[in-house]
Amino acid sequence: MRVIDADGHVEESHATFSFLEEEYHPRRPIVVEIEKDTVYAPYTASWLIDGKIYPNIMGKGGGRLGTPTAMDRAKTKPFSIPAQEMTDLGARLRDLDKASIDQQVVYPTLFLMTTTDDVRFEAALLRSYNSFMAGACATSGGRVKFAALVPIRAVQASIDELRRVRSLGAVAVMLHGVAWEKTLGDTSLWPFYEEAASLDIPVCTHFGWGSPGIRDVFDSRDRSASFTAATLPVLIAFHSIMGSGVMEAIPNLRVAFLETGAQWMPWVIHQLRRSGAARKDPADYFREGRAYVACEADEDINHLVAEIGEDGLVVASDYPHGDFSREDNIRTAIMAREDVPLRLREKILSANPQHLYGLGEESAPTGVGVVAAASST
Repeated sequence: MRVIDADGHVEESHATFSFLEEEYHPRRPIVVEIEKDTVYAPYTASWLIDGKIYPNIMGKGGGRLGTPTAMDRAKTKPFSIPAQEMTDLGARLRDLDKASIDQQVVYPTLFLMTTTDDVRFEAALLRSYNSFMAGACATSGGRVKFAALVPIRAVQASIDELRRVRSLGAVAVMLHGVAWEKTLGDTSLWPFYEEAASLDIPVCTHFGWGSPGIRDVFDSRDRSASFTAATLPVLIAFHSIMGSGVMEAIPNLRVAFLETGAQWMPWVIHQLRRSGAARKDPADYFREGRAYVACEADEDINHLVAEIGEDGLVVASDYPHGDFSREDNIRTAIMAREDVPLRLREKILSANPQHLYGLGEESAPTGVGVVAAASST
């Protein structure tokens, strides 16, 4: 059984922005260190982008991130800084070996938040991120893949970038639950979804602060702010997509909903059924292999399966993040669920994420323990 981690992360570093075009080099993100004896500790470093810092853990509109790795928070993790940054793939693969992970699909950390208001500069930042990730993953012997990022406010630019990253090996594209001022069912985004479907790239909605309008309502000093500003938008995304008709209009589109648990899914499906907003029962998309959700190992998996079937559940480590969403060893955590049929446990760990990301045999690694192909950069 090939164990596939459906959602790991990279902690961005200066290397992430080494592909930034010369035009934008003077505006490149820089690291600002913060005194350790302040209220910011242990988040003692931030990225400075267009005059604002990310993360900002004080006041409205902020959030807690583990990047940049100059902060004390990153240094206290049980993973090396180069492994977190993906500047040393050998180190990351050794961590995956310890966790019994054969393959991992990686999502961002800094870009779990929206950054600059300048959409052209945002596009340049995301292009650099994608190019860095493609190069890093290429040294992993097929074990580490990445989800690409696009400047979704500019739909044609997003389509162009999607075509580019597909050639670079991206296996997914990440969107926030609310794309700035638009919900994900908005018809202006449908041409982008059509292109994703034609390229066989799933659109994966991930936990994150994707709407400044929502984010700015909540005070980041309140620990519940990440739930209200970053988790609930994923539920909004599911309701919007399933109620918009886009799944019927684009019959080969695949979608996923990540890092928000899964027990909310039956409730939102019930709301869609009750309101008549969905043209087709959303549960059918899970059974057809077109919709997926990342469950947590301690959730009521049998209840979820009764609602959406066996084919739509995946699981994630959240490595190298240290929040409550993490699973220290996804294989152990899922296989320990003896109340869940063995066949289903194995599907959650292997077959389902393989189908979500299109990880056929040609992309299969040669096995846990393979680190020779990785090199330090």
